[in-house]
Amino acid sequence: MSTRTDRLATVLRVRTIQEEQRRGDLARAAAAQGRAAEAAAEAAARYGAREVCGVGVPLVAATFLATRQAEVLRADGIASTTAEHALAEGETERSRALLAEARTRTSGLERVLERAAEERRQDRLAADQQVAEESGRAKEGER
Repeated sequence: MSTRTDRLATVLRVRTIQEEQRRGDLARAAAAQGRAAEAAAEAAARYGAREVCGVGVPLVAATFLATRQAEVLRADGIASTTAEHALAEGETERSRALLAEARTRTSGLERVLERAAEERRQDRLAADQQVAEESGRAKEGER
């Protein structure tokens, strides 16, 4: 193997490791996205399942304000978990794009190394063919 091919093989190993790291990043991002989606769904379910004081029921102002504040907090919780889910989706997409880039870089380098190996194989075949032809001519000359 030539020095250039050795260096390319080393770079390929590094790129392969980078690709595996990106694959792990994507898995972690997808898991975080799933957890965020579950949290958002749970917050929405808690908000929707909560009974609010009915209309026409006489309330003390303090009770009404406390109930209203509790509902505002629940709504804020939904907004917060929905925002976290959106961020997690964005991180998943970012990780997916980085993985695709890493795959592209790795596959390009793999093709370069495959071409180099094929060229070496062709050179060996040509050298073997030349030796065979020279050997054949030498045998012809001996007769």
